[in-house]
Amino acid sequence: MFVSNTIKLLTVEREELTRQANSQSGRADEARRARLILLLDAGHTWASIRAKLDCADSFIDRWGKRFAAERLAGLFSRHAGQPPTTLTPALEARILEWSV
Repeated sequence: MFVSNTIKLLTVEREELTRQANSQSGRADEARRARLILLLDAGHTWASIRAKLDCADSFIDRWGKRFAAERLAGLFSRHAGQPPTTLTPALEARILEWSV
């Protein structure tokens, strides 16, 4: 099921999303998600959002639903990442041998 074309933002949310969308030092994926929500708030159609952001319907649906359910907190990526590697004595020896 698709999320509706419009999301009603609070003033604080709009300010934060605008800051994220215009940030030159922030993450590009966060800026893209912020722009998506701002476009949904402005009432743009999915077709125009796809053209502006070069994204698929699944992107609009996923992040629109997450925002609708959790507001700003829903826009953070949920990728857990890679667990840190443990420096074992054997790995340390390989690194030292390679660097000499």
